[in-house]
Amino acid sequence: QRTMASSLASTACIAPRGAVGFRARGRRGTRRPARAVAVRAATYDEVFDGVSGQMEKVLSQSVETLSAGGLDWSYRLGVPEDGVPSKPNTVVLVHGAGLLSYTYSKLMKELQSSGFVCIAPDMPGHGASSKPPPGSYKYDLAAYQASFGEFLGQLTLTTADTNQIDLVVSGFFTSQAALLFAAANPNKVRRVVVLNAPLGNGHKLPDPLGVYSRPFGMGKGAKADAYRLAYFGNEFAIGAERMEIYEAPYVGSESIAARDAFEATATASGSVKDTTQAVIDAFSKAGTPKVRVVWGGADKYLADAPMYKWCEETRASFDVMRKVGHMPHEDFAEDCGKFIKTFLESEGKVGKLESVRLGRIGKDDDYERS
Repeated sequence: QRTMASSLASTACIAPRGAVGFRARGRRGTRRPARAVAVRAATYDEVFDGVSGQMEKVLSQSVETLSAGGLDWSYRLGVPEDGVPSKPNTVVLVHGAGLLSYTYSKLMKELQSSGFVCIAPDMPGHGASSKPPPGSYKYDLAAYQASFGEFLGQLTLTTADTNQIDLVVSGFFTSQAALLFAAANPNKVRRVVVLNAPLGNGHKLPDPLGVYSRPFGMGKGAKADAYRLAYFGNEFAIGAERMEIYEAPYVGSESIAARDAFEATATASGSVKDTTQAVIDAFSKAGTPKVRVVWGGADKYLADAPMYKWCEETRASFDVMRKVGHMPHEDFAEDCGKFIKTFLESEGKVGKLESVRLGRIGKDDDYERS
């Protein structure tokens, strides 16, 4: 497992009838047996408590693998603690370009504590998942969208009522591909939560991604700077141990393949204007999943105004967390988790948002951190 602490995972077993679980299937055409993982087998990290001077167990996630669409996937699996009733819908969290599933580790813990089963994949070319060369994998929105569907197809959700997931996305490109998947497959996605991600024409790429589109190919071959990508948009520092994990794919044995995938993602997906317009068009149609935006209002990459306009155009609702940066799930996972939990557990009637105005936030929509 890619954490600094040791993992104390319970033994997996077949999910009981009526329980919430999933089945991870092997690559098509192989004889690899299916694996059923019981959602009640919680995973813990053992960490040192400076107050008590003792090692303590802290709820965490296991790192699992499966094969889908000709790729090997790594993903984090987080389940509730023993005795906590599981919610009926699995939450799937998709990271942005250049990052990895670990970015959601703190948020997943908050959701797990409330009974949500959480799955966060390393998208193709990222983390510990396969990194095919750009000549054999396009790394554009269509490729990511199709691959995400293949991944979900290998997770046979065994819920009492539905096979729909709840989706959480953040960041650039891969998140937009997941949003397009959700809009095209409302029978598979019940609700969508958008953390800070490009949503309008006023949003631009941060330099670690934008460098590759400089004129005359001046940025071609630039290093993949995961440190700047993860850190510079935030309001608060990311600890050294966590940052080491963010950077790990770009300094290890697969660093060249990871860098190539990073650049290909930044160049093959098209302009931010085109990708955001594709998402706007997709969610402007009737029958798409209900959407809640949970926004860090101090984002150094993405301004608020395009987000408000997007919410008006797509009839999405929103929460704004003041003094929180580009990664609210990293800055304040507990508060972020509360907003997400409230939305996922609500009865589901999202208002018309006639009161939304650019630069004006209603008291009910705003979040003022003391």
